[in-house]
Amino acid sequence: MKIKYIPIFTENIETQARFFTDNLGFEICSNKNILSAEECIIIKTNSPDIFLIIARDTGFDYRKCRIVVSTEDCLRDYHSLKTAGVFFYNEPHYSPLGLGAEFMDPSGNRCLLIEERSYNNLT
Repeated sequence: MKIKYIPIFTENIETQARFFTDNLGFEICSNKNILSAEECIIIKTNSPDIFLIIARDTGFDYRKCRIVVSTEDCLRDYHSLKTAGVFFYNEPHYSPLGLGAEFMDPSGNRCLLIEERSYNNLT
């Protein structure tokens, strides 16, 4: 597993995205529904494997994931972490980005375990 996405919550996602692109030289790479029903802007950083998710701040703290952890096998890692005593808010479920489940770290922070899947390439 590895950290892949860092969520940034804001009231104006376009202004926030411009800050990272215009001031820091990052690039917008896509728009996807990752953390909510609304589309988020995905920003490519200067680190090849780490992206920012610019998401609208809904005011619902329970929906905010602080860390997004990428995995090659969500079900395997879900069962391994659950067996180790990690608290999960939900069982793995499908989202527009892939198969994922939210868990809590020892300090109560929410984390999203995600196995990204492309639903456009189903054969």
